[in-house]
Amino acid sequence: MRQQLSAWLGGYAWTALALLLMSACGRPADAPEIQLTSSVTVLRGAVNGVLVQRSGKQLAVYGDPRPEPSQAEHVLFTHHRRDVAWAGRGLVERGAKAVGPAAEAELFSGVNEFWQGYETSRFHDYAQQSTKIFAEPLALEQTVREGRGIEWEGLRFEVLDTPGYTRGAVSYLAEIDGERIAFVGDLIYEGGRIHDLFSLQDAIPDANTRGYHGYAARAADVILSLQKIANWKPTVIIPSRGPVIYEPQRDIDLLVERLKRLFMAYYETDALRWYWGDDNLRIRASRVLGDQPIEWMPLATQLRQTPPRWMHKFGTSRLLVSDTGAAFLIDCGTEDAMQNVRDLYQRGVFKKLDGIFITHYHDDHTDKVQEMRLEFRVPVYAGPEVKDILENPQAYRMPAVTANPIRPVEVLQEDGKLRWNEFEFTYKYFPGQAIYHGGLLARRDDGETFFFIGDSFSPSGLDDYCILNRHFLHADRGHFLCLSLIQNLEMPYLLVNQHIEPTFRYSDEQLEFMVDRLNRKKAAIGEMVPWDDPNYGMDEQWVWLYPYWQQAKAGEPFEMQAIVFNHSAEAREFRITPRLPAGWQSSSPSVVASAAPRTEARATIKVTPPPGATGLKVITADVAFADKDLREWTEALIRLEP
Repeated sequence: MRQQLSAWLGGYAWTALALLLMSACGRPADAPEIQLTSSVTVLRGAVNGVLVQRSGKQLAVYGDPRPEPSQAEHVLFTHHRRDVAWAGRGLVERGAKAVGPAAEAELFSGVNEFWQGYETSRFHDYAQQSTKIFAEPLALEQTVREGRGIEWEGLRFEVLDTPGYTRGAVSYLAEIDGERIAFVGDLIYEGGRIHDLFSLQDAIPDANTRGYHGYAARAADVILSLQKIANWKPTVIIPSRGPVIYEPQRDIDLLVERLKRLFMAYYETDALRWYWGDDNLRIRASRVLGDQPIEWMPLATQLRQTPPRWMHKFGTSRLLVSDTGAAFLIDCGTEDAMQNVRDLYQRGVFKKLDGIFITHYHDDHTDKVQEMRLEFRVPVYAGPEVKDILENPQAYRMPAVTANPIRPVEVLQEDGKLRWNEFEFTYKYFPGQAIYHGGLLARRDDGETFFFIGDSFSPSGLDDYCILNRHFLHADRGHFLCLSLIQNLEMPYLLVNQHIEPTFRYSDEQLEFMVDRLNRKKAAIGEMVPWDDPNYGMDEQWVWLYPYWQQAKAGEPFEMQAIVFNHSAEAREFRITPRLPAGWQSSSPSVVASAAPRTEARATIKVTPPPGATGLKVITADVAFADKDLREWTEALIRLEP
């Protein structure tokens, strides 16, 4: 019957009839291939591809995610991210003209220069921008920006600058077959969601805030860009990932409302308020919340403005001096801190240094530890969670990581005790400001007790402003764990933030307030990201390659590990597929890491570069689990020697 109808109606007429029938029954289903209009086909896959056909010719938006991509005259990129833009590379290699945002042109064509610089600039990194750019360049033949549209076969693709998910993203707007279609990249995901929040970390120049401190700062740009899209009144939005959006205004309103709920909870417990004041907080908050009043938490009671006689503070360091004349140092990140220790030693304030404890890996707490260790010939202590990043910082890509390895590090286990003269030290894993972070409970025999918590809290709240530090929102992880530890301390204590002169303590009401706001954040994020657990949307490195950087020899095999943290509430199998440079070989096409709920798993990848290869190379890897198919999601750097 269909063949007879097709012969009678002709191809285009049959498509029109099919569209009419679908219109009568509702919008097209979320199928692998959706005939949205007579000339617009949406290809659902790891990312979306959109093919527009006119006069026997074809234009693609985003690309073609199928294993064998079609031919196209043009491919329109909305942003540079390799985990999306990979779908267009095959079309470009087949002759399609690559079109993309002018503001991100260098992130398509200048990737070799980026990676050469990033090999060293990743240390002491406070910009906190995504590294999900191409491993190999892809040149744009035409760049676009707002007001500079594309004419193709009688169609006009208007361009709007829509920064948010990336700094220089654009959207394409076109009226095709009676539909007003917006192609917005990752600006929004169906259901009033966004793919993740860690990609939004950025600086806030108006508040003198660099990227490290800019908690999902481009959320403000997302909101402004969504408003621009809404003003155009699209009937359909086709994002680069996820289902087609058939109710644009509803989804836009939902995402904006959820972002505002998240940021209200965030700013009510903002640690930076202590450092920078109320006015600065209002500037940062108003970008998302407007003039909406914030019910911020009252400052913690500052119970001691000056340290006890045996505690000396300089920068982010504390020097504890025993009644015996010995000393113990906590953190050492600057030359000034080292010089202060030397001065106190030369003045006879202490007779010898017995050891150094490190709260966490950040450079302002660690840069001078190895030098201090060698000068005074003392052991260095840290928790098991912190040991490896201190000894092998080159193996990690984390914010503000030091370039100076600290070796060896002696491990203090959880609740492990170290007796030092009249002090008893107890180690606590304390992943507040960062995942690789510990705390040291120091109790004197006279009962004075101080809990050295690194940078995890200030008197105004939670130090969670840098999402890429990996702040888990599980009930037994991250700040939830830290607050539980504080709530369960039976002895009288004062909290010591390494940056802050006064020591302080929270009331029970303040502790409950922070727990409540963490739960509100978790709920808002859970509604906002298209993952089965909100932590995937906050943890960029839930899967990563270890070591992040290593040296290898051409022609000789080497190993790396795919490390996966399963944030899901059920066991998962994660398939990791390395994407290697031309001529490289892997012992297997992919590896599988099996992880129980809320645990980490590893799988080994064996790789051999070709003989004669030299220089810096970038390996990327695909990750697939459950219904997720993430292409070129993570990367590692390999420095090849002859």
